[in-house]
Amino acid sequence: MRSLFFWRRQRHGTPVVTPAIPPAPVAPAATIATPVAAPVAAPVEPSVLRQVYALALQDAAAADLHARPAAPHMNLLLAASGEFAQIGTEPRYTPRRPSLLPQLLEAINDEDSSLRALSRIVAQDPQLTGELLRTANSALYRVSANPIESVERAAAMLGTSGIRTLIAASLVQPLATGVAGGLGRFGELIWEHSLYSASAAEAWAARSQDADPFTAHLLALMHGLGSVAVYRVLSDLYAAQPTLPPDGATIAGALETNAAVTAARIATGWGLSERTRKALEAQSSAAPVGDPSPLAQALQFGLFTGAVTLLCKHGKLPVEGAQERIEAAGFHGAQVARIWDRLLRAYVRP
Repeated sequence: MRSLFFWRRQRHGTPVVTPAIPPAPVAPAATIATPVAAPVAAPVEPSVLRQVYALALQDAAAADLHARPAAPHMNLLLAASGEFAQIGTEPRYTPRRPSLLPQLLEAINDEDSSLRALSRIVAQDPQLTGELLRTANSALYRVSANPIESVERAAAMLGTSGIRTLIAASLVQPLATGVAGGLGRFGELIWEHSLYSASAAEAWAARSQDADPFTAHLLALMHGLGSVAVYRVLSDLYAAQPTLPPDGATIAGALETNAAVTAARIATGWGLSERTRKALEAQSSAAPVGDPSPLAQALQFGLFTGAVTLLCKHGKLPVEGAQERIEAAGFHGAQVARIWDRLLRAYVRP
């Protein structure tokens, strides 16, 4: 069973994983129309990500593509470049690899892997166990009045794909949220964008038949880690210069250039493949050549559509015309329309 997951915030602000609307039945392979994108994956449209960064930083100036940093801010960016280069090897800003990630990747890459194997991974972590049981007992999955109380039964309800994405989000989320600082709810909103992007990238990959849906999902989450790492570096450098107030446009420009590359460094440090590194690096606005691989295209679609979803949800972009905005970015076809409709019903108009 393929499934998407989205997060709803409870009244007290605790994020919980909630299953989104299940995908529509997939037609036989010979009749599926593969979504059409540009022949070479290009970076996500800057204006869309800039609007996401402006929302996360609570600074409208961050969306200005024409803003140029003043000399003091340029000097700060030069200092930051050295810190960015060390992310992935230097522990200060590098998220520690989740201890269960190698087991998860091994189980996913094993063609004989079963729900039982994934269930054993979940059972090692109390938080994962709680998220799995909570999801399985939600209105979408629960089929009887009797609650589901075992990991095995819950895993059977969600299916292999569903439990994989739940584990990935639960492992990565603590690394991307809880960012302190005076520049807005950056960690919270960037993680929200990552979740929407992961759902969209997974759905695209599942329909392209040439990219692994779980890998696309995980890379969209890791793009959020790269954004948070870049933000932390810049926040610390600004804090060290109290006479220099943080500049939203400077930070947004640095994120646009460095978030994807930083995520690629983290992925390499975590032992992920060269293919995943290239797919991430292709999303940077500074990428000289796009990666034409299906995985890079799935991630490109995910990040763009995730941004549109976030902006619609927070009233920064009208829902009317949003699909046309996605199509204008080079993503066409009935499958794209179906993916957008599901994202809209799951996140914007639940």
